[in-house]
Amino acid sequence: MQTQRIFRLAFLLAMSSVAVMPVDAFAAGETATPPSVPPLIQSLSGAYLAAKSAQLDGDLKASTSYFSQALDIDPTSEMLQQEAMFAYLAAGRFTEGVELAAKLRDSSDSGKVARIALGIDMMRAGRFEPAIAEFDIVNPSDLDGLLLSHLSAWADAGDKKVDDALSRIAELDGAEWYPIFNNLQAGLIAGFAGRTDTARGFFANILADKANAQTSPDAYLAASEALARLESQAGKKEAALAALATGLDLAANYDPLTFLKAKIEKGETLTPAITDVREGAAETLYILGQAINRGEGQQVAMLYFQLARALAPKDPSLLTALAGIAERNKRLDDAIAYYRQIPEDSALRRSADLQIGLDLWYSEQKDEAKRHLRRAVAERPDDLQSYLALADVLSADKDYAEAAKALDRAVEIAVPAKQETWNLYYQRGIAHERLKQWDKAEPDFNRALALSPNQPQVLNYLGYSWVDMNRNLEKGLDMIKTAVELRPNDGYIIDSLGWAYYRLARYDDAVEQLERAVLINPVDPTINDHLGDAYWRVGRTREAEFQWSRALVGIPKPEAAEITKIEAKLKDGLPADDRKVEMDGEPTKAGAVGTASAGNDMPASPAAAPAVTPN
Repeated sequence: MQTQRIFRLAFLLAMSSVAVMPVDAFAAGETATPPSVPPLIQSLSGAYLAAKSAQLDGDLKASTSYFSQALDIDPTSEMLQQEAMFAYLAAGRFTEGVELAAKLRDSSDSGKVARIALGIDMMRAGRFEPAIAEFDIVNPSDLDGLLLSHLSAWADAGDKKVDDALSRIAELDGAEWYPIFNNLQAGLIAGFAGRTDTARGFFANILADKANAQTSPDAYLAASEALARLESQAGKKEAALAALATGLDLAANYDPLTFLKAKIEKGETLTPAITDVREGAAETLYILGQAINRGEGQQVAMLYFQLARALAPKDPSLLTALAGIAERNKRLDDAIAYYRQIPEDSALRRSADLQIGLDLWYSEQKDEAKRHLRRAVAERPDDLQSYLALADVLSADKDYAEAAKALDRAVEIAVPAKQETWNLYYQRGIAHERLKQWDKAEPDFNRALALSPNQPQVLNYLGYSWVDMNRNLEKGLDMIKTAVELRPNDGYIIDSLGWAYYRLARYDDAVEQLERAVLINPVDPTINDHLGDAYWRVGRTREAEFQWSRALVGIPKPEAAEITKIEAKLKDGLPADDRKVEMDGEPTKAGAVGTASAGNDMPASPAAAPAVTPN
């Protein structure tokens, strides 16, 4: 068939991997039409290639629109229908995906996913018995078997057949990792049906064995939250807090649990963990999606999350999970859009606001990022995490004075609450050091080491700073060496060791370490510049010029002042260095360390990876 030949050729040209990274907002369980429509393409192969290309770029908005154009040209091709169905479902365009699923229900290639989508659509409509029929798929894999049985159990519960639902789950005895997932769903179904004692037993079974947290941290934390809600509703405040404590032992700052703890302590009335069977089915998809949400499993997890959103479109955990996938795939505008949909009264709203600020920064909306995070601080003046996020972007923007003020406030909040961490003092120490306030920076670095004695970043920064200032030379060099031992593949820390040797006029040692660093981070301009200086000092002038030239085109691009200095070195080289090195490796001229890089005038602080992270 001509159409199939076109697809095979186009498929080879476009490659076969599919990136998943959409944002299409749900409204009352339905999806919105994409806000922009790509240009109309008249040919079938052109529309198909455009759809595949958009998938590879992670743009499923455009991809699904191109698939729609291709289907308009040839609505009968099963291969096109299959690819379009997967794209629609992964993009959150559930209604359109279900329309294609109805045509592909009996397909040997895509029938399984089609039937799951059809079953979920029936659950949305309250048609529980037909949904169970769709979920009855022959010879499923272990993961599919667990998912299908749990979805069927929730459909049983929707049909008021709670005994059937619990029996269905009890009969699942496949893989050894089944029990935590079975206990969680059985407990949620029993709790939904008002069988408090039964539900309590299932949740207690999960929390009694810490090993369950290794199998699925999300299921473990969900059990902690569900049991706490159940006990609180039963008027057992202490038991509720004990259930929460079990989860908080695993994740001390997990917002849903800390949020719930505050409500219980205030005596507020809580809703059950699940109030609707659709929420329960969505929870099944979410929990199993999180269990596989890494590596190659990310695409399947994405599909699970979007299917879950068809059942629970405003679920904060689902929106957060989708935003996390978007961030990992550098689709930051998509991530921001997901975060903005999280309801204002959600426990995850605070962390969503902070992530929006960081994602704005990384998407080059830097002024908006700072405005956004300053608003977050103003709205939550006693929130530690808000100050830390603001300090991150201020430090990345080299506004160290305001960053230091934000971190001062963070320390004021953290110490009484016993939430102080090494990173809090480390970041403030950097801000003070960059402001040339060493009398404030050094105590911060020492406090960071007191809280985390073998923290390689702090060992590196403090050790290098001492060497650079010609203080505590032996101890400082030992600190950097220890940092390298702890992080033997960290090019930035190895660069610090090499540059410390350079400052001590141990040029052969400097070359050895800087060559290691540049192999790990070959395009970093600071490391290339350092290696160029070291090569010059040992007489390898051509190689020095090559490294300086590489520094000029490095990533990130050097700042203007550094470009001027590198260009001067390319023109004139480095001035002569008349220092001699004793056997112990220290320079013979007192104070010479401060002038070792004459003509280079590099900043005192070591090379470092960016402080701001998108997640």
